[in-house]
Amino acid sequence: MQLYMVRHGETLCNVKGVYYGSLDVSITKKGEIQADWVGKMLKEVHFDRVIVSGLRRTRETAERILACQEQSDIRPKWEFVSDFNEMNFGAWEGKHYKEVKASYPEDYKAMAEDWIHCPPTGGEKFTDFSRRVLKAWNSLEFDEDERVLFVGHGGAMQCIMCHLLGMDVTNIWHLEIKQGTYTRFEIIHDFPVLKGMNLGE
Repeated sequence: MQLYMVRHGETLCNVKGVYYGSLDVSITKKGEIQADWVGKMLKEVHFDRVIVSGLRRTRETAERILACQEQSDIRPKWEFVSDFNEMNFGAWEGKHYKEVKASYPEDYKAMAEDWIHCPPTGGEKFTDFSRRVLKAWNSLEFDEDERVLFVGHGGAMQCIMCHLLGMDVTNIWHLEIKQGTYTRFEIIHDFPVLKGMNLGE
């Protein structure tokens, strides 16, 4: 199985540098350009399957990637999986870390000291987030000869990539996933091999 993983294009929340996971925001003009760039790089790859989260920024990115595809009789199957949504930051959604630090000092300090087990105010613990993402991933069944486009969020992709590479999910910060690029895995008999990361950078 050939797996192409793409982080959604830039959003206004990226530009503002605020927390956002569950906010359902669109990609910016720059995000559209990033998606188009990935689409042009992958224009000759005819996907059998497209997997996105339940949030519009992944769908919009995937749609622009597929719009660059060369004509083919193959029409990929779409799957919308809300369990691949980004981590929910609760009351911190849409807020800059300086605002969060001032408004929720105790919760901010607790998460800074133990980000794995301490959740944002009213949000998800990383342990719960990573568990739902990997449960959703492990529930999928793939054919050996499939070409799959997975368009997701940074945190969810980091969790899946750690899993594929045999690393504990707490190692996510060792993986920087950039927008406007793609990462490719080849998975044969359930054995994943990383063929390239942040390609097209």
